[in-house]
Amino acid sequence: MTTPKGGSVFRLGHDRRATYCLTLPLAAVGALASLVLELGRGNAFDRFGLPALVMLILGLWVLACTRRASVRFIDGVLLVSAWAFLLGRVGFTLFAPGVADRAELVAATAPWLPILLMAHSWGLSERRALGLSLTALAATGLLVLAYALGSPTPDAVASANSGMLNTLVQMLLAGGVTVLGQRALLRHMRDQASGSRAWLATRGADQDPLTGLPNRVALEKLLTGLTARRPSGLAVAVLSLDHLGRVQEERGEAFTERLTAHVARTLSATVRDQDVVGRLSHTEFALLLRVPDDRAARAACERLRVRVASLPLDGVMPTISVGVTVWAQHLGSQDMLEDAARALRQAQDDGRNRVQLAGKLRTLPTDLEDVEEAAAV
Repeated sequence: MTTPKGGSVFRLGHDRRATYCLTLPLAAVGALASLVLELGRGNAFDRFGLPALVMLILGLWVLACTRRASVRFIDGVLLVSAWAFLLGRVGFTLFAPGVADRAELVAATAPWLPILLMAHSWGLSERRALGLSLTALAATGLLVLAYALGSPTPDAVASANSGMLNTLVQMLLAGGVTVLGQRALLRHMRDQASGSRAWLATRGADQDPLTGLPNRVALEKLLTGLTARRPSGLAVAVLSLDHLGRVQEERGEAFTERLTAHVARTLSATVRDQDVVGRLSHTEFALLLRVPDDRAARAACERLRVRVASLPLDGVMPTISVGVTVWAQHLGSQDMLEDAARALRQAQDDGRNRVQLAGKLRTLPTDLEDVEEAAAV
C-alpha cells in the first residue's frame, strides 16, 4: 500500500544498520589517525587501548554489513566498549603513576562524556538509555570523588591539581545537563511516536479518500489524546479554501477536487514533521501543532497561507482563510475546534485570505514583510 501524501507528516526511523555500515569505518579511521598523531609521545593507555578499539569497531562493521548480528547487539557492544575506553582513560590519567600532562589529557577526554551520553538516545530504548546514562555518570563521579579525596600524585603541583579538579567537575556538570536534555528529547520523541501510531492504526478507516489526509474522526481522536496528555503549547487551526463554490461553478467538480488535493499536498509539504494536517470537511482542513505562544501560532499559519497562495493550479490562484486557537486552561478538544472555527468565520467576514487568532479582534496584516517579521520570531 502506497503511503498517502498526508501521511508524510509522520516519518519513520532511519536504518541504523546502514548508518553503521557508513560511519563505523570513519570512526576506525579517526581512532587510527589519533594513534598515529600520538606516536612517540602518547600515553601507555592509548597505545594499547586505541588499537583494541579500532579492531573492535572494524569487527562490528563486518557484523553490521554482513547482517551476522542484530542492530541491538551492535548498539550494546559499541556503547559498552566506548564507555570502557573512556572511563579507563580517565582512571589511567588520574591514578597511574608518572603520567605527564594529566590536566591536558583530562581536557582532551572531557568532551566525549556528553557525546557518549547523547549517543544512548540514538540507539536504545528510553529506559535503557536513561539507565546506562545514569550508570556511566555515576561511575565517572566515583572516579572524580576518589581523585578529589586522595592525595595529589607526587608529580602534580597544587595549582595543577586544582585546575584538573575544576575540569572534572565541569565535565560532570555537562554530563548531568546532557542527561536532563536526553530525558526531555526522549519524552518529545515518545509523544511524536504515540501520535504517529494513533494515526497509522486508524489510517484505513479514518483517512480522507481524496487527499490521503486524516479525516475529521482521526483528527478528533488525535486532538482528544493530545489535550488529555500534554495540552500546554498545543494549537489548533481550521483552514478553509476561499470561494470554492464559485470555482466549482466555473470549472466543474472534477477541477474542484484536483484543486482541493493540490492544496492538501501543499499543506502537507509545508508543515513540520511533528505537526498534523487533516481534512475536516469538503472545504476545510485542520492543523494540530506545538507552539511556544500565540504569535508563533499566527506566524506558522501565515506561512501556510502565503505558501498556498504562491502555488496556482491551471491558472487558478487558491487562497485560504485561517482561524487558530492556542490551548488555555479548561479548554477541551471540542472547545479548541469550536474556537478555531469561530476565528475562521471572523477571518472570512473580514475579507478572507487572512489569519485570525481566536479571541483577538485584529487579524494579522497580509503584507509580506509583516508576515516574514512574524515568522522570524
